[in-house]
Amino acid sequence: MNIEYITCSGIGPHNDISEIINLGKNYENAEFAVQVSREKFFPYNDRYNFFRTLVATCTVNDVNLAMHVNLEYRTDLCRGIVPEFFQDLWSIKRQKGTQNADKPVIGRVQININGGNDKFDFYPDKVANIIRAYLGIKFIFQYAPAQYERIRQLAKQNVPFALLYDVSGGEGKLSCDSWGGIILPGHQTGYAGGLSPDNVVENLNYINTLLPANYDTWIDAEGKLKSPDDNGKKLFDTTLAEKYIKNACAWQMKYGYQK
Repeated sequence: MNIEYITCSGIGPHNDISEIINLGKNYENAEFAVQVSREKFFPYNDRYNFFRTLVATCTVNDVNLAMHVNLEYRTDLCRGIVPEFFQDLWSIKRQKGTQNADKPVIGRVQININGGNDKFDFYPDKVANIIRAYLGIKFIFQYAPAQYERIRQLAKQNVPFALLYDVSGGEGKLSCDSWGGIILPGHQTGYAGGLSPDNVVENLNYINTLLPANYDTWIDAEGKLKSPDDNGKKLFDTTLAEKYIKNACAWQMKYGYQK
């Protein structure tokens, strides 16, 4: 298998933007994701300003960025409502001279339908309309058995999307027992749940047994990429992220499908 993205989630204003950029330049399949909820991400608060600046910086390079959408914003998107400032962020494109010129800087948007309260409306036709309106962005949906019917209905709309095994709903619990092979033919499958710098190689060995030899997948980590600050609050740590990325890249070079 080929690891298309090594996703590092949970970046925020405590991080140095230059460190994120340098990591992205050193590891071309690294991806950096911001967690987005109404309480913690809104126009001109610290997390928004940090990410907006990072997006602007990435218009002149090819560092991979993503948004992971939670709670109320998740519910909005599942009802077919795209917040206005999302529209602004999603419309920002890379400049000429970059490898991905004229493509959105935010290359992937993950809608966390399995996280938090799952009592929310899901209109597959309206979700499909959003996907069609932003075809330059890859949309990802968390997968767990409880979400199967929502996913099945969306698949009937004949739009592209990817699926992420994440039974823990973003809580970072090791969930390899719940991982399987391709969830829906034609829709890329990725893996999350308790991945860390120390266990990523072991888990890639296992994922490799679930997928075809030439399959493009991705892995996603957050909780195990955090370390406590001076006040004991756990925050995204670029040192841990680099170890995770480096170990995954080493596995890819040794065992992975080489394109």
